[in-house]
Amino acid sequence: MNYETVSVPLPFLGTPKWQPSFASNEDCEQDPNKQSKRLHILVIDDEFLIAETVVEILRGEGFDAQAVDTGDSAIEVARRTPPDVVLSDVIMPGMTGIEIGIKIREMVPHCRVILFSGQAATVDLVNKARQQGHRFEILAKPIRPEALIEVVRKGSGIF
Repeated sequence: MNYETVSVPLPFLGTPKWQPSFASNEDCEQDPNKQSKRLHILVIDDEFLIAETVVEILRGEGFDAQAVDTGDSAIEVARRTPPDVVLSDVIMPGMTGIEIGIKIREMVPHCRVILFSGQAATVDLVNKARQQGHRFEILAKPIRPEALIEVVRKGSGIF
């Protein structure tokens, strides 16, 4: 795959080396075939700037994405609009991304949960969740936009 550099800096995520598939969300919305394939992705990070940046990357690729910064907000949004995919930081105040993922999967069993973290403590939490029968995909921070898009597309059958 060939990626071109985008001139917009993305804080905390590194310099992107990809060109978004759609120039804007309107491009996707005008094509009914593309719109029907749009995944609803809920992004959760207590650092809202990171969550919003990830949302912008996903929207640039034609996904329907929304950012929240707490576990409680994520669960409320998931009740109103069940997500196809949850992208969540692991270590956050209140609820961990693992706890959020488990609660959302109770409401939306088909939902994929992809966790991201830059902290070593994540390994212990993920191992404990696995021992309890919960499986999550993991991305390391800083998130590389091309890796994020690849993981979302691969697991969703969208290439």
